[in-house]
Amino acid sequence: MDATAMSKASALSARVLEHLESRGTEATRRWSMAYLKNSTPFFGCKMPAVRECVRTAVEEEEKKPNKKRARLEDSETAGMTTSYMSDAIALLRHEYGESKQAGSILLCEHTSPHVLGSVATLERLEREVMRAENVLTDWSVTDSFAIKVLTRVWKANPQLATRILAYAHEDASSLWHRRCGIVAFVGVFKPNVDASALPANFGLALVDACVANLLASPEERFAQTGTAWVLRYALAAREFEGVRERAIDAVMEHKSLWTTEAKKSLVEQLKSRDDAKLKAEILALK
Repeated sequence: MDATAMSKASALSARVLEHLESRGTEATRRWSMAYLKNSTPFFGCKMPAVRECVRTAVEEEEKKPNKKRARLEDSETAGMTTSYMSDAIALLRHEYGESKQAGSILLCEHTSPHVLGSVATLERLEREVMRAENVLTDWSVTDSFAIKVLTRVWKANPQLATRILAYAHEDASSLWHRRCGIVAFVGVFKPNVDASALPANFGLALVDACVANLLASPEERFAQTGTAWVLRYALAAREFEGVRERAIDAVMEHKSLWTTEAKKSLVEQLKSRDDAKLKAEILALK
């Protein structure tokens, strides 16, 4: 963890790390390292254990004698906001995979929607997490942050959805930064999801952002898989006006770019008999 992040954090983040280290097992550590091809070090904790470590540390912090929940007066965060934001960022900036997951959990499950939905919070996350070096370092950490944190940000404040989606169009940004811009909305086209608070025609803009994410680095496996993951739901989204058609056009227009892995992902939600022809066409693209 770098000195700047650590100096802003309280004892909570250090306590989380202590719990993670004590709960880790060698078998889980080896499995995690192999699964992510040694791209990230691990303590050896599975996700339920990570969540429990965060919950325990928060409870311990709250139970300290005469301890009021620390708050920071900080113009960057629009006034009074819990110090858990700094602890979460410190954990996200730590090198171990479980600490990064713990940071996302601390934001998602222990930070109020009022704080998460502020422009100041998103600006801080952009500056200290998404645009910082060696923070979002693999697909697992990135997707966890996008789904747990950024999804809650735009749900708390739908006006920030367009700003988050714009990450996918930033050609000069990292693969992981762009991936955040679309994965944060992976649930929008799923059945029974209420997306009515999003701006008009957001579904069409999301399909376009998926294309932008792909075209920024079509040779990158995780640009392909992130795009296909979101588009698979768009291809099956008949209840969103024009979205399915826009998604089909996007897939067909860039037919020569898709890898076999991505094509299999694209058709995953095409399960009805009416979708059989489209599914076959996508799988046969060259």
